[in-house]
Amino acid sequence: MNYRHHFHAGNFADVMKHVLLLELLELLGQKDKPYRYIDTHAGAGIYDLALAPAQKSGEYLDGIHRLSQLEASVTRLAPPMIQRYLELVEKLRSEKSRGWYPGSPWLALQQMRDIDTGTAFEMHPDVYDQLRHYVYDRRLGVHERDAYEGLLAVIPPKEKRGLVMIDPPYEVERKDFPQLVELLAAAHQKWPTGVFAVWYPIKDRPMIERFEKKMMKTGIRRQLICELCVWPDDTPVGLNGCGLLVINPPYQFADRADALLQWLFPQLKMSENGGHAAVRWLVGE
Repeated sequence: MNYRHHFHAGNFADVMKHVLLLELLELLGQKDKPYRYIDTHAGAGIYDLALAPAQKSGEYLDGIHRLSQLEASVTRLAPPMIQRYLELVEKLRSEKSRGWYPGSPWLALQQMRDIDTGTAFEMHPDVYDQLRHYVYDRRLGVHERDAYEGLLAVIPPKEKRGLVMIDPPYEVERKDFPQLVELLAAAHQKWPTGVFAVWYPIKDRPMIERFEKKMMKTGIRRQLICELCVWPDDTPVGLNGCGLLVINPPYQFADRADALLQWLFPQLKMSENGGHAAVRWLVGE
C-alpha cells in the first residue's frame, strides 16, 4: 500500500473508518464535559479525488462514489450516522467541488463542539503543510511530529476524556503490527480511561489473528473489534477488508457500530459470496 493517503482516499475502508469515527465522537459529545480528539496520522485533511493519486488507484469508485450514487429512497433508510456522514461529504463538496473528499481531521472538527479540542500529528513536511492549509481551526493544534513519540507526550490530556484515532501508513507496521501493540500498551498505561481506535488493513487472516492474540496478552480490558470485509478472506487482492480495534468504546457504541456496518456491507461488498461485517468483543470487561 502506498503510504500517501491520497491514493486511498474515499475507498471502502475510509468510508468504514469515517462513519465509525463520527459515531464515536457523537457518543463522547453526549456528556457536558469537553473531550480531546487526537489524530496520530492526520494526513492532508481533505483530498481532491480528481488529482492523479486518487485517479491512479481509482479506489474511491468502490467507496464513497458507490454511496453517492445510491437513490435517496435507499439512504433515507440508512442509520442516522450514515446520513450524517453523507451530508458532511456533500458539505465539503459544496464548499470546494464535486471531486473532494474529507479526511478524519476535517470530519472530526464537524462533529466536535466549541468546548472540545483536537491534536493532529503529521510527520511528512509536504502533507503537514497541506493539513495546515486545508484544516485551519482554533480548536485543532497541528504538529509536524512522529506519532509514535508524540502521542505519549500529549496524554493524558487536561480534558481527561477523549479519543485517539490511530491510522498509520503500514509501512513499518509489518506482520502482526508489533509497533502498534507496543504503542497501545504504553498509551493505555498512561491514559487507561481514554478511548483508542486503531484502523488496520485485512489482507492475511492468520496475521490478524496473531495481532489479536498480542492485544489480548497486553491485559487491556474492553477491546472491541469492528470488521468490514468486502471480499472473502482468501481472495488474492490488495485489500480484502479492514478492521477498527476500539479500546474503551463508549456505551452503546458496539450496537450502533454493528448497525452501521450491517448497512454498509451490502452497499460496498465486491463479491456475491463471502465477505462479512461483524462487531465482536476481543476482550470484555
